[in-house]
Amino acid sequence: MSEVQENIKFLIRRPKTPVIKPPLHRSVFNKSIKREYRSNRGCHQTMGYAEVKPNQPSKFLKKHTRKVIRPFVGTNKNSSFPGSSNVLNPVYPSRRCCQSDRKSEEKTKKTKKPKRNFLSENIVEVIRKVPPLPKHRVQDSRNGHIIVLDKAGLEPTYVSKKNFGKTPSYIRKIIKDKETIKLAEDERIRAIKPPLRYLPADERNELLTGLKANWGELYTEFLLLPMVTDSVPKVNRKARLENQLNNLEKDINILEKYPSLYVCDN
Repeated sequence: MSEVQENIKFLIRRPKTPVIKPPLHRSVFNKSIKREYRSNRGCHQTMGYAEVKPNQPSKFLKKHTRKVIRPFVGTNKNSSFPGSSNVLNPVYPSRRCCQSDRKSEEKTKKTKKPKRNFLSENIVEVIRKVPPLPKHRVQDSRNGHIIVLDKAGLEPTYVSKKNFGKTPSYIRKIIKDKETIKLAEDERIRAIKPPLRYLPADERNELLTGLKANWGELYTEFLLLPMVTDSVPKVNRKARLENQLNNLEKDINILEKYPSLYVCDN
């Protein structure tokens, strides 16, 4: 065991062989790159110039200032391009193009108007403008909350109007149209059915006396009937008299119960 321990100790004490690393590659321009980096380090740190000089007010953006004039490209098959063999066959503008150009020039001449002076117009408009009236406002809290009375409905604006409390004209027109339609409908019904009339007291008394007389006659006739109804004609006659007596009693009760009545002539 002692020999084994000595061998282990020898292995532990043995120095390690050094690992040789290959040399790193260094560029020839290393120092110059570092120098340029350090010199331009604080340039444009805010993604742009710190202060940009604005243009003068006279150099504002104008219309048609950046008009790009493109070269003419011929659509003809025999058109000639630089470097091609067909140089002796140039492309000329067609008659339609010339006519369209002339028309456009004439339109521009016709539609040319004098320039408006917007500054003077704005000055005149501001001078003639009526100054706005102050708003009716109320502060309802110590924090400064303000209520505009006109918008909140706290000002009597509708009461002071001339047409307040009056029926609008369009509603009156609708009511008038409905009345005319109702009158026309009543006239149509009257043409179909005759109107009722009031029954006066004298006529009512005459009707009552006549009905009672008829009832008395029928009742006497009913009393004169035989006691035994052993045939069909006797039964029919008795039933007919009873029916007539009941109808007369109903009419008499109606006339006696209701003093004012309306009857139809037909």
